[in-house]
Amino acid sequence: MMKLRVSYERPEELRRLLDRLGPEVKSWRHSQNREGRFLKAYIFLNEPRANHERR
Repeated sequence: MMKLRVSYERPEELRRLLDRLGPEVKSWRHSQNREGRFLKAYIFLNEPRANHERR
């Protein structure tokens, strides 16, 4: 599983990113830390699939 931490100013920015990542997103959550200029979220992605077979 891959974990991304993203910072954003407006909820639409996060929504647009989640839409672009599409089916790769396993889950996501808001950060508990609400201080500062930027909001934060954690996005958990599915395991990447290998494009080739290992030999």
